[in-house]
Amino acid sequence: MQNGRTKLTDLHQSGCVKALLPRNHADRIDAVLINTAGGVTGHDHLQYSTSLDEGASLCLTTQTAERIYKSPEGAGKIETQFQIAPNAELDWLPQETILFDESALSRKMTVKISASSSVLLLEPIVLGRKAMGETLTQTQLSDQWRIYRDNKLAYADALRITDPTALQSAATLNGNRAFATLVYIAPDAEARRDQIHSFLNFDAVTAATSAWNGCLVTRFIAPDAQPLRAALISTLTQFRAHPLPRVWHM
Repeated sequence: MQNGRTKLTDLHQSGCVKALLPRNHADRIDAVLINTAGGVTGHDHLQYSTSLDEGASLCLTTQTAERIYKSPEGAGKIETQFQIAPNAELDWLPQETILFDESALSRKMTVKISASSSVLLLEPIVLGRKAMGETLTQTQLSDQWRIYRDNKLAYADALRITDPTALQSAATLNGNRAFATLVYIAPDAEARRDQIHSFLNFDAVTAATSAWNGCLVTRFIAPDAQPLRAALISTLTQFRAHPLPRVWHM
């Protein structure tokens, strides 16, 4: 922090991953990650790491949807690590991850925060593009979240998909192909449950929220990417104190 504003102190980038910091008029930085390779396939390995100093505020997003392409052998890997100092705020708001048929992805996110800091973490996933007539018959997805508050595990989530055709039942996605998880961990997380619940009124999207142990978790299920995106934009715009990054509206 310098004069009450968040400033970039260090940036390292290599390979196909780049970061841009578009100019805005807010008191925080919007950073946009770009995968110049255009997607992820077998044996690709992407690593993202961000550290926030005390009192800093950052919104981190992606330029566009991340496409997970057919993998002849082996899984692509994405590893994300966040270290958040006291009284700092991080919003991790990537755009959709789109799984193509016969894709394979192993993804892991590790977040370390203090009791006074806050994180808002989003992950939308789309099982093939409906508009392009794509249907997933095979895919391999492992998605692991671990969030530590003052070095103690505060939240863990594990998603594994090995047979997308098994997700058609009422106990799973019930024929839907898009879903998202939104996690907010902060000192006021539980107190904001009723607030976010009041936003979850959509025609085509089913959503529900729960709060415990300083965590607020909201899940969304939608028939396709477009209604899911509209629901997320509506929810995030009302829930956050800052406008969404412009890439979300392109």
